[in-house]
Formats: sequence, C-alpha cells, structure tokens
Amino acid sequence: MRRILGGSVQIDGPRGHQRMSSTLEASLCEEHADQAAFLWLLRDRAARSAAYDLDDLAGLDDRLEAHLDGLRLAGDAGWEACRALLERAEGGEVFGAAVVAVHRWDLRGLARVLDVGGGAPDVSRGIASALGWTSLERVRRLLPGLVSGRCPPALQWLGIAACAAHGEDPGAPLGYALLARDERLRARALRAAGQLGRVDLLPDVRASLRAGDEACRFWAAWAAALLGESASAPVLWELANGGGPFAAESASMAMRRMDPAVASTWLRALTRSARDPRAPVAAAWALGDPAGVPWLLEVAGDPALSRLAGHAIALITGLDLAAEQLARRAPSGLRAGPTDDPEDGVVAMDPDEDLAFPDVAGVAAWWRRRAAEYRPGTRYLLGRAMTREGLEQALREGNQIARGAAAVELSLRERGRAVFEVRGPGFAQQEALGQRG
Repeated sequence: MRRILGGSVQIDGPRGHQRMSSTLEASLCEEHADQAAFLWLLRDRAARSAAYDLDDLAGLDDRLEAHLDGLRLAGDAGWEACRALLERAEGGEVFGAAVVAVHRWDLRGLARVLDVGGGAPDVSRGIASALGWTSLERVRRLLPGLVSGRCPPALQWLGIAACAAHGEDPGAPLGYALLARDERLRARALRAAGQLGRVDLLPDVRASLRAGDEACRFWAAWAAALLGESASAPVLWELANGGGPFAAESASMAMRRMDPAVASTWLRALTRSARDPRAPVAAAWALGDPAGVPWLLEVAGDPALSRLAGHAIALITGLDLAAEQLARRAPSGLRAGPTDDPEDGVVAMDPDEDLAFPDVAGVAAWWRRRAAEYRPGTRYLLGRAMTREGLEQALREGNQIARGAAAVELSLRERGRAVFEVRGPGFAQQEALGQRG
C-alpha cells in the first residue's frame, strides 16, 4: 500500500520491506567488500613489517576474515559487491573477489577475476594471496588446472604461488616451469623450488644461476643456497655488489651460507664495494655477529640509513628502541618516499617507513653497558644465539622481519626442509606452530 507523507512516497507491506531489506543488505555487502580490500592492503604490508609480530598479524587477519565471512554468508549479494569493485581492481579488490568466488565454487566468477587481474603482476599478487588464504582442501581442486603446462604462464604463476603458500608440492609441473621461456614464471618456480625444499630439482635450479634475467638469477641463487649448492655464493656476491633490486636479499642469503669467520671478511669487503649502501647493513644483521654493532652505530649516524642501521642493531641484540626510550623523531629536513607534490618524481615508497629513528648516542651508551653479554663470532637473532631453540623462539615471538629470517635459517639447517610461510594468514600460522609443539 502507498501513502504520502509530507510530499514523500512511503511503501508499506511485504514488498516495501523486501526492498528496504535488499537495499540494506547491498549496503552492508559494499561495506564488507570495501573494508576487505582496504584491510588486505594493510596486512600485505604488515606481513613484511618489523612493526608487526604474529599476534599483531593474526589480529589484523581476524578483522579481515570477519568481513570476508560477511561476504560469504551473503551469497549472491556478497559476490555482486565484490564483482562491482573489479571495475577499479587492484590487489585488495581482486583478493576479496577471488576468496568469495572460490568459496562459492563460482568458476565463471573466478574466470572474471582472472581476466581482470591474472595478467597484471601487481594485481595478480592479490589473487595469489586469496588462493593462499583459502583452505587447501577447497583450493586443491583448482591447483592441477592452474599449474598445467597447457595454461598460460600467468595462470601457472598463480598456481605455483598458491602451492608455495600452502606448502603443497605441485610435483612434475614445478620442474617443467623451471624450464619455461616466460621469465616471470621461471623466477617464481625457482623461488618455489627453494621454499618447498625440492633438492631433486637442484640440477635445473643450478642451470639458471647464469640466467640473463636478473630475477631468475637471484631466485636461482637463493633457492640453490637453501638446497645446499655452494655455486650459489659467487652469484649472490655479484648481485649483492651490483646495486640492483635484489642486492640486499642477496647479501643476506650469502651471509647465512658462510662460515662466520669467512663471512666477516666478506662483509668488510662489501662495505667498500657495494653500490647499494643498504646491502652491507642487511648483510650485517643477517650474519648476526655482535662484532658488527660498532660499525652499524657509525652507519646510524647517516640520516638516510639511520633507521635501517638501528633496526639491524635491534635484530642482532634484541634491543627494543621504544621500550628503552631510545627512539627519536625524524631529523628535520629528511625526505623519504613520495610526497603530495604532483611535480615530485619520487614515487617509490619509503622502505623504512615502519622503522624508528634511533637515538644514536643513547644506543651507543646502551651497547657499551651490554656488549660483554654477547660473544663475538657467535650469530645472534633478537639477542639469542642462533641455535635451533633460539630460532624457533624467534619464529614464534619475533617481528615479521625476524620471523622471516628464522624461517630461512631453520630451513638451511636441514637440507630439503620447506621454509615456514610467515606471511600466511595469522590464524593458520598459529595453528601450524601449535602442531609443531
């Protein structure tokens, strides 16, 4: 029944309530979809941030999961809200849409997500994240089709990334992908071979150590180092010195593979020859030798490297800058990362955005008081010697950077052991760690 009040038309009766209910449901689903996309962006950065530990990440992921649950429970309305966001698709939007499509087993909807984001490297990370977020039992039905050699390389990339996220060995298709002409797919396959501990694939990994593509060369060296191949060392040295995008990670892995005495000599050479000044700092904390702290204190005097050097000292010693009141404000005039100026040509994010500026004089005084507690030549992570017990503790209690280091170190100590995935859903990581005892 229609009735007019103050010039407006109101609708009574079942149809009116149905329309109101439908409008409210659509509005709620839009909110869930928007929030899921936003929270994915937050957690994507948080998973690689020293500002988060596992409990922090799990708390953020619980919030994200609540919005995803709202979309799943809403059925068609939830999917429609996700599909609408694909018009402006970025990583967070395709993440939510892929999670909902796989949950509904909506293959047409998933195909739409893949059409939108499967071929764009930055966006496809959101799809890979969705496949890693969704339970293996549900995703497993998709994996054979995605990793098949009959699929386009972009879809094979997604399938291998999803397998690696779940610790699921794709079997023979991984070996075929190591020989792919598509360099992005080959680089991802090389990384997965290391992550999954596929020692049997070492000959194919070794063959890519001199690949023309830098990403393939790095991931081949990274995987080979994990799989126990000594020939990885010169490649890592070359990349660490070269100043490219993999310099710091190459320096870190090289340190982890060397005897501490040899590594210290190598590190001193790197401080003189590296084109990227961040690479020696990354190498110093990966080595974890407290003998390097005085040099890091010197580096911390450079405003551009101060946060990274302070963070390196904290990773070695376990120093909590905030708790010890040794963090300070940013130096005046320091500029890092993009600004609001449309004429500004700097677009890269500040890599140290989440790190505190150390009070260098205060940290130096702290070190003078505490240096005797650390044994030069022994490797430390968060103030604990890198024994298996110390690394397991860092994996459970450390920040995300320390946890990633601990996961790699544990894998290095047992050839063929898969690397624990520290960037997966927090609640899934907590369950997996609980099962480890």
